[in-house]
Amino acid sequence: MQNRAYQEKAHEAIHSGLLASVNRQLIQMATGTGKTVVFAQLPEKLKDVLPGKMLVLAHREELIDQAIAKLKASNPLLRIDKEMAEHRADPKEADIIVASVATLGRKGTKRIEGYDWSLFDKFVVDEAHHATASTYGNIFEAAGLFNEGSNRLLLGVTATPQRGDGQALAKVFEKITFTYPIRQAIEDGWLVEPRGFKVSTKTSLDGIKVSNGDYDQVQLANTVNTPERNAQIAKAWLEHAKGRQTIGFTVDIQHAKDLAAVFKHYGINAEAIWGDDPQREEKLKKHRAKEITVLFNAALLTEGYDDWQIGCVILAGPTKSPVKFAQMVGRSTRLEDGIGNLIEAKSVYEGKTLIKDALIALEKGIYPFKVDCIIIDVVDNSSRNSLVTLPTLLGMSAKLDLRGKGIVAAVKELEDAQKQYPHIDFTKLDDISQLQAHIENVNLFDIKFPAEVEMNSKLSWYPSPSGGYVMLLPDKDRIEIKQNILDKFDISATIKGNRYKGERDTIEAAFAAADDTINKVIPEALKIIRREETWHKQPATPAQLKLLAKFFKGKAIPPDLDKGKASKLISSYLAGK
Repeated sequence: MQNRAYQEKAHEAIHSGLLASVNRQLIQMATGTGKTVVFAQLPEKLKDVLPGKMLVLAHREELIDQAIAKLKASNPLLRIDKEMAEHRADPKEADIIVASVATLGRKGTKRIEGYDWSLFDKFVVDEAHHATASTYGNIFEAAGLFNEGSNRLLLGVTATPQRGDGQALAKVFEKITFTYPIRQAIEDGWLVEPRGFKVSTKTSLDGIKVSNGDYDQVQLANTVNTPERNAQIAKAWLEHAKGRQTIGFTVDIQHAKDLAAVFKHYGINAEAIWGDDPQREEKLKKHRAKEITVLFNAALLTEGYDDWQIGCVILAGPTKSPVKFAQMVGRSTRLEDGIGNLIEAKSVYEGKTLIKDALIALEKGIYPFKVDCIIIDVVDNSSRNSLVTLPTLLGMSAKLDLRGKGIVAAVKELEDAQKQYPHIDFTKLDDISQLQAHIENVNLFDIKFPAEVEMNSKLSWYPSPSGGYVMLLPDKDRIEIKQNILDKFDISATIKGNRYKGERDTIEAAFAAADDTINKVIPEALKIIRREETWHKQPATPAQLKLLAKFFKGKAIPPDLDKGKASKLISSYLAGK
């Protein structure tokens, strides 16, 4: 099978990183875009620089077996062994070994002593957000991956660009060398777009302890597993996703069983599944065959479970982990088998559609193949802790209700509004359908900047609706700052047809570097984007007032508006346009 363009770019980025002596690399690719395919081809792609053996580390059997299948397909002439429980690899004879971290990284195990690590030059960590665990560290230490002068590759692959424990990950990986996020994959037609429906409950999470970055699971289960909340979820599914093949994620086994029972009460064909469920394989088979419609589980199907037929995900268990959340949503974003690229499939279908009924269906956005997925996002009350919700996948506010709108469509709508009104804080919007009302209720002539901007820059930076900070420049150019999974700050800009990229360890350094770039590349723009100038306090000119009246039709222009505010409003509006 021919690689997709972004998969080739991932290989090029890894290769370039090695040539630049970046040996501990992290790549991020959205669930369903083929990150396993990318690392499965490393023996062939890197044979000119790293011709030795390869070790792949994973923490679940499903991921291990999935990796072995892809590796065999990509490397039919190589020997691939499995190191897990009763399966023993032969490090001397095997070209590639796929190992369970629990087996090979267990403290005191004798298995690791059978490896001649000088023969291995490629190490891959699947689901790399787990790489800070001591079991991984035991393997890294035995292999000498952190020894000075080591020129071997340690590659981590993960599905989320958001931070887990970024500081800890930065101790394992040096640099993110390639990213292919969910938004880009959707826009390119390689994933279907999730549409979100928020289910707001009366359940309060404020009394629940937080440990290891997420809610205490015992306390959480006791709090959220109530008849009222479970019935509310079932009614939401009937209203928004009836008939769709569905995976539901719960807090624990009992929560899964109780939700399945409530769904059955409402006449829905539902079951619960768990790790040592004696009917586990049978239920999975029935779900794939559509004999079971809704399948509830507690963290069992989060990673390594792929079924394109899943058209809905129920997020019944609250989480503070963006990694876990992205994986759960990713169970439903895969394309239908055989479709290829969704944009091309739609184009072909539309080109062949001539009959009246099909044309009517097209007008309603209905296709005879999977084009979207529904996320039922169950959101409880939490005043003390920040929840991860569907909008946060693209950096939007956690409290935003998408009202069934796609996440990419929603963020584009917010970005368009931000371009027109860059000084409005859209992170305070809690309902996407109320966007215009939100704009109307804000004093368009009261310009405020975030505290981080006031402290670290003299230029006009605004909060971005997709996270981080953005500055709109003349001629539709822009510069952005965003925090990444390694807890560092990415800087990206498009200025006069040229692209600029950088990374800094702190937000202070990121603002300084971005401002310096503008100062060097387009110093003529400073008079527009600098927050304070001596002439700002003078009264607005008739020409400025005329332009503002044109831009903000129907709005009363404040009579005491000064040149500075008028200039910021005009330049922001023009930059957005």
